[in-house]
Amino acid sequence: MTRCRRAKKMVKDKLAVNFIHEFAMLWDDAGELRLKNLGSTIKMAMNRVTPKSPPHFKRFYVYFKAMKRGPFKGELLAAVRRDGNN
Repeated sequence: MTRCRRAKKMVKDKLAVNFIHEFAMLWDDAGELRLKNLGSTIKMAMNRVTPKSPPHFKRFYVYFKAMKRGPFKGELLAAVRRDGNN
C-alpha cells in the first residue's frame, strides 16, 4: 500500500470515529436541553435500515418554551416580516 493510500485510509477511519462520537453527543445535547429548558419541545428523528443497523440521523427539532410565550407566540422574528402597526 502506498503512503498516500495509507494516509487516506487513516483519515477516513478518524472521520468515521468522529462521526460516531458526534452522533452520540446529540443524545447528550437533547437530554441537557430537556433538563435546563423545562417545557420546551425537543425531538430527534432517525432511520434504521434494519433493526440491527446503527441509526442514521434525520433531524433535530428544538422549540424553546420562551418562544412559546410572549406577544408573537413563537414567530422567529429574524425570518418573519411583521406589520409595524401591529
